[in-house]
Amino acid sequence: MACDSCHKVPTANFDKVRTGAAAFPDVTDYPEHPSCIGCHRQQFFSGAQPVICTVCHSNPSPRDSSRHPFPNPPEIFNASKAGQSATSEFGISFPHDKHVDIVGEYKPNKPNNNAFIPVSFRQDKAAKSEPKAEETDPKSCGVCHKTYQPQGESDDEYVTKLPKDLAEDAFWLKKGAFKTAPTHVVCFTCHAPDGLQPTSSDCATCHKLLPPDRQIQLTRAHDDFDPKLASAMGVKDKLTLEKWSRRDTAKFRHEWIPHASLSCVSCHNVATLNTLDPKTRTQAKSCGGTGTGCHIEATTDGILNLEFQKKKADPGFECTKCHSRNGKNPAPETHINAVAAATKK
Repeated sequence: MACDSCHKVPTANFDKVRTGAAAFPDVTDYPEHPSCIGCHRQQFFSGAQPVICTVCHSNPSPRDSSRHPFPNPPEIFNASKAGQSATSEFGISFPHDKHVDIVGEYKPNKPNNNAFIPVSFRQDKAAKSEPKAEETDPKSCGVCHKTYQPQGESDDEYVTKLPKDLAEDAFWLKKGAFKTAPTHVVCFTCHAPDGLQPTSSDCATCHKLLPPDRQIQLTRAHDDFDPKLASAMGVKDKLTLEKWSRRDTAKFRHEWIPHASLSCVSCHNVATLNTLDPKTRTQAKSCGGTGTGCHIEATTDGILNLEFQKKKADPGFECTKCHSRNGKNPAPETHINAVAAATKK
């Protein structure tokens, strides 16, 4: 069935979940009963408190119509008890190659009932709020991806208080390590009901229902994430935990000055980036930069070169420059190939 067979855009409460200038036509609540009863009539009238009612309602009864928190807006849902442990059955399909040169060409004209007017986002002051990398080409990356919990001008560089007895070379997560991903707030700037195709009611264009094995693969933590370490740090923020557990390393810090001064495409290949395949986001060769020799060099002086040589000499050597947990494992083929390619130049 089409998504809008059940989900109506917008839902009646869209201007109550977000208020004032922040409100825009969005799906921010569960479908109403008519969307369900056509297919589930028998389940609806099964017993005094039908089990199917618990899908949406937290305490199904004639006197209590309260519902579980809806997953959108994510900032509200993630702060709820249900949102803390929730995982989605959907993956997000987003064609970066089609957006990298055009994102930001439209923005909402809020005073006129959400009409959309063509305006260059790149000339908007809002596009100038992110320093360095967002100012480099392509500028559109900074429209959708912002540095999460940046340190900025603060002297406090860690996400939680640093223990006084922490070993000098021990890892502790720093601010500005991760980037945010866009939500409807950004996407519907262009893809509004009266905006660009696909419109906001074409949910299945981006939201792809995944087979169970793929759902597990996308939500499973990688082996460099240590939940015990995250707990010891007191990290409870859902976005931080999701980013940390689903990427290769938390030691890479986007806000660190040498990284922040690079263009996003120095590490990310937009043409081959597939949001449904984590392996395409970055690869070891990205650490070499775009001809800059950042961490992989033609000689043995690069950081990855040195770590690789130590690993070859002593299989028990633990790589800790980038990895917080799995550096004791054998060097993966991606790392071997990246160093080999650099030394052949």
